[in-house]
Amino acid sequence: MRHQYRTLPIRRWLALALAVTFWVPAVATATVAGLEFGAAWHSGGAAAQSLRAGVSQWTDPAWQAATRSRLARQGVDFVLFEGGHEVYRSSADPAAGTDSNRQRTVQRLVISSSRPQQTAYIYSNSVGWGGAGGGFWLIPVVGLATLLLTLGGIAWFLGRTLLAPLAATSNAARQIAAADLDVQLPDSRIREVAELKAAFVTMSAELRASLRYQANLEEERRLFISAIAHDLRTPLFSLRGYLEGLEQGLATTPQKMEQYIRVCREKANVLERLISDLFAFTRIEYLEQTVHREPLDLESLLSKAVEGRRREAEAKGVTLELDGPPWACMLSGDEHLLGRAVENLMNNALRYAPAGGRVEVRWCAEGDWATFTIADTGPGIAPRDLPHLFEPMYRGDPSRSRDTGGTGLGLAIARRILRAHGGDLVAANRPAGGAEFTGSLPLPDHAPITTQVDADRTSGVASSAAGPT
Repeated sequence: MRHQYRTLPIRRWLALALAVTFWVPAVATATVAGLEFGAAWHSGGAAAQSLRAGVSQWTDPAWQAATRSRLARQGVDFVLFEGGHEVYRSSADPAAGTDSNRQRTVQRLVISSSRPQQTAYIYSNSVGWGGAGGGFWLIPVVGLATLLLTLGGIAWFLGRTLLAPLAATSNAARQIAAADLDVQLPDSRIREVAELKAAFVTMSAELRASLRYQANLEEERRLFISAIAHDLRTPLFSLRGYLEGLEQGLATTPQKMEQYIRVCREKANVLERLISDLFAFTRIEYLEQTVHREPLDLESLLSKAVEGRRREAEAKGVTLELDGPPWACMLSGDEHLLGRAVENLMNNALRYAPAGGRVEVRWCAEGDWATFTIADTGPGIAPRDLPHLFEPMYRGDPSRSRDTGGTGLGLAIARRILRAHGGDLVAANRPAGGAEFTGSLPLPDHAPITTQVDADRTSGVASSAAGPT
């Protein structure tokens, strides 16, 4: 995990830079001045204190010798005057100092202004660089040097945290324009620059995800178009073959001619159903059809679907059962689209229900949702097919091939219609055998006011799916 720097706004950094530019040279200059003059005043002050304390002993030779010895160790000489006359001097030429420090500072100290007036002159070595006054030239030099170093440090900081990241961001923009999305940007303690970096990183990640999605989508469309071409070609070849047989007079008996015509009609019906499903799927995929909401009764919708398929079920020997509470279940939705979804599920159930089997349609309302289930007693769905069941044109089990009349789009259309209404469609195998599709729809108080058919481009990864259509 990378270290996250604490950031501040650029205005605050500029204010800090101005403060540092002023205070650092000022502090450095004051420090040098203090070192230059402080020690001299300190030694002179200690000598003045000692001379003031022994003012009554100025004429005492013993005191004079002791004081001269003690102050000489501090580099201090002194001359004492009393009543205008010199009383004592610690060296013949106190102003000259030593050979290594010929210039000295002098401090005039008036001990007593009464008669006789007592005055002391204190000579001390000027500590610092260069003797008395010798360090004065260092004060502006140190101030200027410190100012230049401070400005250099600020320039380095701004270059690293502002100019370099902005230059890197400019390069990253050109990288992205050249379709190279692997950009790297440096960290910065300036908040605006850090936010710009975060925006670029997010944009780069989103673009990479978009390109991956686009590539997957193009691959899906390529496979989809290939499947469409195959589905259209198969009945067309059969239809053309039988029509050519009729044209060439191969049907020599009324019975054979009737057979040829019946096969041609069946293939034409397959083509019509395939084109209808493809058209419906395309409209939903491209959001060209909106959901026109109006009040509808779920029980009535399911009853119409069951009654409309009862004759077909009886011809196949399949029993249709409808079960639900004895009251209406009012929804807000598009009756045509929801009817299409239920029809697709009924087609799927009847296609795989065996002779003597059942198709059960149940519904109920609980909490905020209305649910309906369409189950058959057929062979069920192989577990390997469940994750891919709602992918367009998917057929997992060879026995559930196009020969059964499926286009591979019915379940995909049904799920997308339910999701467009704020619900969902899932499927599973029944413990007793057969497939079970369960649709859910929100009740009116919880349904969205307006919505469009959701082009669910991720429907192929559904984890709870059911038998192919």
